[in-house]
Amino acid sequence: MESAFYKQTTLPGFSLEKEETPVLPGQIGPYQIESLLSKGGMSHLYLGLDPQTKETLVIKVLSPQFVSHPEALERFLKEAQVITLASHPNIVKLHGEGKWEGGLYLALEFIRGISLRQFILQHSLSLKRGLEIVLQVAYALCHLHTHGVIHRDLKPENILITEEGEVKVIDFGIAQLHEVQEDKKQTGEEGLLGTPHYMSPEQKEIPSRATFASDIYSLGVIAYELSLGKLSFGVINLSLLPMNLRKILQKALAPSLKERYGDIVDFITDLTSYLHSKELEKERPGSDQLQELLEELHLTELSLSPRQLLETASFEVGLAKKKEIGEAGYYFDLFSLPENLFAVVLVKQHDKTLAGSLFLAKASGMIELQMHLQKQTRAPFAVSSFLSMLNEMALLHFKEHPFGLALLVLSPRSEELVFASFQEGSLFHLPQGSATLREHLSDNPSLESTLQREFSLATDNWNIGDLLILSSFGRDQNAENKALLSRSILSSSTLSITKQAEEILCTLTSFQKENFFSPQLVLTLRRIG
Repeated sequence: MESAFYKQTTLPGFSLEKEETPVLPGQIGPYQIESLLSKGGMSHLYLGLDPQTKETLVIKVLSPQFVSHPEALERFLKEAQVITLASHPNIVKLHGEGKWEGGLYLALEFIRGISLRQFILQHSLSLKRGLEIVLQVAYALCHLHTHGVIHRDLKPENILITEEGEVKVIDFGIAQLHEVQEDKKQTGEEGLLGTPHYMSPEQKEIPSRATFASDIYSLGVIAYELSLGKLSFGVINLSLLPMNLRKILQKALAPSLKERYGDIVDFITDLTSYLHSKELEKERPGSDQLQELLEELHLTELSLSPRQLLETASFEVGLAKKKEIGEAGYYFDLFSLPENLFAVVLVKQHDKTLAGSLFLAKASGMIELQMHLQKQTRAPFAVSSFLSMLNEMALLHFKEHPFGLALLVLSPRSEELVFASFQEGSLFHLPQGSATLREHLSDNPSLESTLQREFSLATDNWNIGDLLILSSFGRDQNAENKALLSRSILSSSTLSITKQAEEILCTLTSFQKENFFSPQLVLTLRRIG
């Protein structure tokens, strides 16, 4: 294709004028707006909060310059229709739609993750993991095609990967129902719709010729990029792939519709067979097995901590976390104990080896067992006794694999908190109505270093409206950093508890180069009852 082809507008009929940053609305429909997420060619994405469920959502609205454009409105409404029609675990969910003073809006599932494009650029994937991602996208396409929907713009930017490795297909702005597409073939609808590097030959030539096989072609390009671990920018060299995988993608990327997969089910069948075959093990490089092991360890570490935090009427909890493959692992959990007590535990393993990951799992099991026994006995929770038990077990089992630990015990009934830190974790306290941030210090040696008879514990009142920030970042901060952190906490105080945790994590990340411990996790707890 000539380079001029790739310079065409992919939004024919729309004049994209430079637009100033939009004023942040306080509310769209019933949803409270917290921040602007992104500003695209035709739409704005906001972070919103459902006042009924307290769930974080993405609120999508048409850019002001298109609110009176009939075709733009039609596509916007069609996107809601397609998402509603195609409910699937690998497809973004629609929570609501309607009108507001600025036009129309869609309330969409908020997906905590990054685009597949970012994922390819930032991560080295094993061949097996890359093909597993392709299969998840293929399952989403299968569901769409079963309901007569052609996506027409499948590309890495429109596929999100969560921290847990789940895949979500998004952006159905130019998706088309197959029956409507057949009608438009007769009327000769023109204009480039899609992204050139991922478009099939027939879609490049005449967009109205896009079929289910066109989506399969786009997925073939994505599969090629994931297999190589880099973006292709439209240059495909199948000889770089393992022979048996090459045969599958050669059929998915066939220029001729007669030679290409016509049904996504056939593509799924062939790719699944290859994924579970002996050929995969024979063809992949030896380093690929090591990369796969690292990926499995990463997912195992994530599984140690709960995906959803404990819900209680006493306080609301926000969580923000950042974990890269190869970083030292951490484990956290929130436990409900007898006498209306709550305990938050944060453990960080400083050993980045395979043994370190195994001992992190062992430490989490040790803590969860003791918390379970505490519930069973229903005896009053004694912080010092619990720490003494952990100290003794750490001396027996973790001498060569030290870990950091932070324990926060909350008592809504007595309105008190107790905090203990062992080479890990910081706790800050912002009382209701105050602009002064308090840091709770508890300096103890690591649990596995020596037998301890007494522990340094920080205690304080914990009243309704008070905010607590527990973080895994380094504790020895200079005055300038603490001032920045205080301003971040105060400026984000009107946000939802989860969004506030994310804002604080961003601030702490700016300190990362100055600290031994990287800021990977922030828990925010606001007392409400």
